[in-house]
Amino acid sequence: MKKDVLNWCEGKVAGKMMSKETLNHPELIESVSGLNVYTHTREAYLRAYEALGIDIINRVPVDNAPLPTPAGVIREHPDLPYNFSSLGVYDTVLRNNYLVDRVENVYELKPDDFNYSDLLTPVPHSCDPEDILLRQQALGNTGLYYPMLYTTLFMWGIEFLGYEYFSLAAITDPQRFHQSFIVPAAKKAVKIVEQIAATTASPIVFLHDDLASATGPLFSPGWYDDYIFPHYPEIFRPAREKGKKIVMVADGNMDYFIEKLVEHGVDGMMFENPATNMDKLMEIFSDPGKYLIGGIDTSKLTFATPDEVKEMVFSLANKVRDIPGFAMASCGGIHGNIPMENLEAYFDARVEVGATPEGWRTNRHV
Repeated sequence: MKKDVLNWCEGKVAGKMMSKETLNHPELIESVSGLNVYTHTREAYLRAYEALGIDIINRVPVDNAPLPTPAGVIREHPDLPYNFSSLGVYDTVLRNNYLVDRVENVYELKPDDFNYSDLLTPVPHSCDPEDILLRQQALGNTGLYYPMLYTTLFMWGIEFLGYEYFSLAAITDPQRFHQSFIVPAAKKAVKIVEQIAATTASPIVFLHDDLASATGPLFSPGWYDDYIFPHYPEIFRPAREKGKKIVMVADGNMDYFIEKLVEHGVDGMMFENPATNMDKLMEIFSDPGKYLIGGIDTSKLTFATPDEVKEMVFSLANKVRDIPGFAMASCGGIHGNIPMENLEAYFDARVEVGATPEGWRTNRHV
């Protein structure tokens, strides 16, 4: 419930272990909601969140979900440079065409050529104030809705230029690239964070930047020190001025960056990949006022046995029992490829550790 999350955000006793999940598994949602997820999408999701004990929520449908792309099929978006493929209730998206096809094109771009509203991100992370208010209202007291800026700074290059030309421009002439692309991207990010901070009811602002791959930094560490981290305090400033905390969301192995992020104003991590060292995260984000969201390896949730899934939950709960700002989440989300027997084991184990209400299978509304 929303009141539990707000207590957790303030370091108070929440009454349960906090939980964040990206729900995208049609059979799971329908089994706990008692509704067809495509004809009653909004109500099915709200019932599922409540039954499963999911508190920190980004996906809040306000319209019925479109029928998904058939499995094994790649479908092109009719207007935007993206392909769709099946992942669950909602398709996943992959960009198929970027703004540039050679390095020099990067320096011909103007700030108006790349806008956040032009992106299709993996989960609908709209930062438009009207959209934020609409989804907060739709969620009500079921949980705490959070919008999230998907392209805090590094991700602007990935999403608009593609990794090849982003990396070539950034490495071959870093100062020129910094002035022509990163500086205007940072200014755009500041304005979006201003919108989020002024509109969201959440005491926490979630910002996403995939700074690393599964093995570590994508560029030399000094490059980030020169061209990324100096901009973070200014990007965080509008949220700070509203008294809000910053949680950084990231894929990849973020071990190298954790201390740097804290130094530049990050209060917590939502880690979307188990490559990041859990012990290191717990050490740094264990104090009251800090936040740590994650801990469940989605690959194990998908491919392990039900008993192994339960053991993963019990082991995690034991490790984090003294961390007040911990919230359990599966890295990457609960999508349609996860076997139901594993999800049943997962939520049964969550009942035992206090993250999911008892009777979750039958906690549907009438």
